[in-house]
Amino acid sequence: MKMKKIFAYILIAGLTLGLSSCDKFFDSMEGDLNKVAAEDLLNSENGLLALLADLYSNLPGLSLTDNDKYQMFGAGARDLPVYANTVSGFWNYKAVRAVNVFLKAVEDCRANGVLDDATADRYKGEALFIRAYYYFGSVRVYGGVPIVEEDLSGYYGTDQEDKLYVPRSTEKDTWDWVIQQLEDAAALLPATQTQEMRANKYSAYALEARVALWAASVSQYWERASLNPAYEAVQLKLSYMEKGYAKDYYQKAIDAAARVIDGSGYKLYGGVPNDIKSAITNLTDLFQTWKGEEGLFGRSYATGGDDSNAAAGWVPNQWASGYTGTGVASYAVTLNLADEYDYYASESDRTRKDGKIQTLVSGNEDIYLNDPEVEFTADKVASYKHYNTVDEPFLLKDARFQAWVLYPGAEFRDGFHYAQGGMVKPDGTVEVYPPSKGNGDGNYKYYVKGANEKDAAQKDTVWAYGGKGQNNSSFMGLTSDKNSNNRNAYCFTPRKFVAQKATATVQSPYYDIRYAEVLLTYAEAVCESGLGDKTLAKKCLNEVRKRAGFTDDVDLTIDNILHEWKVEFAFENRWANVLYRRRGYYNPNSTNNKEEGNIGKKLTLIPLADLSGGKESYIFLRALPVVSMSKYWGSNPTLSYNGNYYSQISNYKNDKIVDNNRLPGE
Repeated sequence: MKMKKIFAYILIAGLTLGLSSCDKFFDSMEGDLNKVAAEDLLNSENGLLALLADLYSNLPGLSLTDNDKYQMFGAGARDLPVYANTVSGFWNYKAVRAVNVFLKAVEDCRANGVLDDATADRYKGEALFIRAYYYFGSVRVYGGVPIVEEDLSGYYGTDQEDKLYVPRSTEKDTWDWVIQQLEDAAALLPATQTQEMRANKYSAYALEARVALWAASVSQYWERASLNPAYEAVQLKLSYMEKGYAKDYYQKAIDAAARVIDGSGYKLYGGVPNDIKSAITNLTDLFQTWKGEEGLFGRSYATGGDDSNAAAGWVPNQWASGYTGTGVASYAVTLNLADEYDYYASESDRTRKDGKIQTLVSGNEDIYLNDPEVEFTADKVASYKHYNTVDEPFLLKDARFQAWVLYPGAEFRDGFHYAQGGMVKPDGTVEVYPPSKGNGDGNYKYYVKGANEKDAAQKDTVWAYGGKGQNNSSFMGLTSDKNSNNRNAYCFTPRKFVAQKATATVQSPYYDIRYAEVLLTYAEAVCESGLGDKTLAKKCLNEVRKRAGFTDDVDLTIDNILHEWKVEFAFENRWANVLYRRRGYYNPNSTNNKEEGNIGKKLTLIPLADLSGGKESYIFLRALPVVSMSKYWGSNPTLSYNGNYYSQISNYKNDKIVDNNRLPGE
């Protein structure tokens, strides 16, 4: 009877938290739990599985978000660039209470013979993993939080109601608790699960490595963004870390990552490719279907679901079907990121060369145009490096760039990505962003014998915007209609999660934890601390590079490691997390902006067809995107400040806890 009351409480109090589709396992478990009798949940393992699926569904993350557009190396196609420090948080004690009730139910089911010990341990391990993840989502944003390990509902309406008001633990104690929870989870979980998307022993170790590295980084770089020492939360060490904590956390990150590297059987999908083309194929496939050898934890959309991971909105206008408004080309890629991807020395010599795209004959790539429509004039054409085709500057770039970024001239969905912003006409006059109405007027064309047009339908035809009419992917209509669904301020867009063929649904996987992260975590923790195996750490760093086709080794330096975080995890929000945990977001009040440097601007690249030399060639302008040009937008980007690394806590007075970033008594 006791167990029935527990499950009845779950249902009545609404602890079932809105299930969402994850994979076939979760699909088979889900449904309207309010229609399931409490005794069925008690007597059937499927009942527990349904509740467990509910707990998984509330994990912070496990879906694509737009955090990357808030950083230097990713931007919304129509948004003003933002430099604010941001990462998703989690404050959901309803979800935590559900885990605590589930854990009690598992132990009661073990005692009643409903579950054997191995099954009960597995469920308990999963629940501890999930709860630790919930708290990781909290501590990284709020600092120390109330740690609740029991169902508190029994205190309502009693003389012990004060027990409902659990005080915040210190930030350090919270980090330590999360790490220990993951250790406990790993000890209970099997090495493999019968369903691939469920957490296993190595998922727990990999998440522990992530958590420990985060705590180590906040400690190591606390002084970069230290808070006002007069704040009450700082005085009580609720939002407080210090450099002396760092080494212990780095060691924990090293140990946890090593367990995955040494004995898990996980590896990088694609291994060491034979050539650039093979690397591109492997890296494309990695984000089209779930690859279990690399994915330690995540969510597969192979079972369907209409646009379930949001990547459908990443398809540029050129491939949109009908009017789709702001859902088209919602995301874009800055030139800053494109420059980060290195070049191979040649097709046969796949050693590393600096990736900055050459636009000027002089090679001085610090120059960019604030207002390209005015500043780029006919007398400047000769100073620009000329390319034979619009895709030539990108063909020897890192395979990750070619697989994960749509660049001008890239082959895609049986066509080519048309992204061009004007023309040098045969008579030598120049036009950047030719004035255009929304219907495509102004996208003029010239016929050039022997034009390097790949598309047979447009052979010998050069369009100002790259493709016929509105059949192009950026810049079109900018000067006359800032809200046009054609508009994109950048010539690059993400390809990583986008279906490579037209489809009604987006079914690409989302890797919350993949093996590449574990390798870079080990490398960073060793490099920053001096602990661990430096030879292995260098090997881990270079494994990630060599999967992308590079054949040389780079040294184990923090700059090389941070470079790999940027280029390997583009559009996966990891670089935003790196900046957050290392307190590395650009701050105008700081003189130590190491990770992002003293930022100038997010830039775009504007391809122009040059027909003035008697043949077709292409030049590329470095410039501010239209969204940053004062004559169109005229506002300043949102910047980061130290206090923004800790979020305010709502209802802190009613909950009798101390808020962040407040003086005593506020």
